[in-house]
Amino acid sequence: MTKSSSFAILFGLTVLASGCGPTYVFEEDPNYQGTQEDRTAKTSDTGSDAQDESGNYDADDNGEKLCAGEFISMEAAYEMLELTNVGNNEDMYSIYDRVDGIASLFEDCSDPWGLFPTTYRHITNRIIEAIEDGEIEDEEWGDAIVVDFASRYFAGLEAALQGEEPSWAWDHYYYLADNPDVSRTRAVVNAMIAHLTLDLPHALVAIGTTDDHENDYFVLGELMIDIVPDFTQDLVDYYDTDAEDLLNGFFFGDWIDGVFGEDTTITLNYQTIRTKSWNNRWLLEQWWGGWMADSEIYTAFWTIDGILATLDAAGTI
Repeated sequence: MTKSSSFAILFGLTVLASGCGPTYVFEEDPNYQGTQEDRTAKTSDTGSDAQDESGNYDADDNGEKLCAGEFISMEAAYEMLELTNVGNNEDMYSIYDRVDGIASLFEDCSDPWGLFPTTYRHITNRIIEAIEDGEIEDEEWGDAIVVDFASRYFAGLEAALQGEEPSWAWDHYYYLADNPDVSRTRAVVNAMIAHLTLDLPHALVAIGTTDDHENDYFVLGELMIDIVPDFTQDLVDYYDTDAEDLLNGFFFGDWIDGVFGEDTTITLNYQTIRTKSWNNRWLLEQWWGGWMADSEIYTAFWTIDGILATLDAAGTI
């Protein structure tokens, strides 16, 4: 995130007129006093780096939680923006530190925007373990996908925190997460779908993925299943959200008979979605295929969102 030296930067808090959730914005007016509505937060001047000497990110120098009620404070939002500011020399370890720092700041307050990074911390860590243990062939490619893939989540979060528009898929997640009438299970799965359907194929293209990486790609996909119980428990611990039944169906195909319906069991399938993203990577690389990939991505996302909305309305999730 570029900071202009021509004016003083401070945070203000605004609430979208559409009612789809609060945003943190930068204001040029040094006398601006932010309103305090849904996401009540007080401006504070940290003046410190979010990362400590050990390479870890904490709430603040005193270990105090940076919360304003059930949401992160403005100080936490400032630290979080530093964490989303990806540099040119990142690797999978620095990316993990950023994900962990973001997740921790949200978790301290049970802020629902943190549903996704709580799960993403485990996912990123498992990929790192796979690379370290030689479970994939091209370790350089593995490191690159960690960095680029996560950077797309960071970019969306940065935009949301500043009151700008993230991609349409991530914008929908932040709307759902802040809507008290939406189940948190629906919100977190929606974020996973946004990352898998929209971000993943574009990340694969950006790092120069070829057909030679197909085996590594699907190996990493299989390994994600290992850590589902870990982040399912974290969702309970930090957000009082029991997503176990839906996530077991999504990742393992272990659906409870008669509960979720045929449309859910067919459409909401982790490996099927990842296969489509692999295929959309190829389409995006073709001069004629971009619009086809975009159409497939858009349709897949909203189809799944519709299924999740139906389950939510019925009280199933």
